[in-house]
Amino acid sequence: MALYEEKWRQFLEEEEKKDSKEIAKAVVYKDDKVLLLKRSSYMKKHAGEWDLPGGHIIEGEDMEDGLLREVWEETGLRLREPVKLHSNGNDTYYKAEMPDQEVKLSDEHTEHDMFSLEDLEDLNLPDKYAKAVKETLS
Repeated sequence: MALYEEKWRQFLEEEEKKDSKEIAKAVVYKDDKVLLLKRSSYMKKHAGEWDLPGGHIIEGEDMEDGLLREVWEETGLRLREPVKLHSNGNDTYYKAEMPDQEVKLSDEHTEHDMFSLEDLEDLNLPDKYAKAVKETLS
């Protein structure tokens, strides 16, 4: 009975984890291109727009740990040694080299591709993302 209660307690504690207002995004790059993800309709806010991998940090979670978790959940990629670029309000941006792995998208995104700096103009990427990309590729 004690094992059952312990498992139930663990389940309840996991359910109580909540997203904070803090967001970590990664500029994942290889040579002169960056990885962008297209948001699915599952993500009602900004559906169909291009996005950087990353997302909300869980309350109490370390920012870099949250970044690694979010990128893995969205792409299946295991980033190594992300480097902080800058913070702006609740958003923190990192850069990391593209690992030699296949991207496996979650339901949050419908497609992915690698884009050059010149490609960004045609994508209507939010300025805050474009700034992080330019900072990485410059």
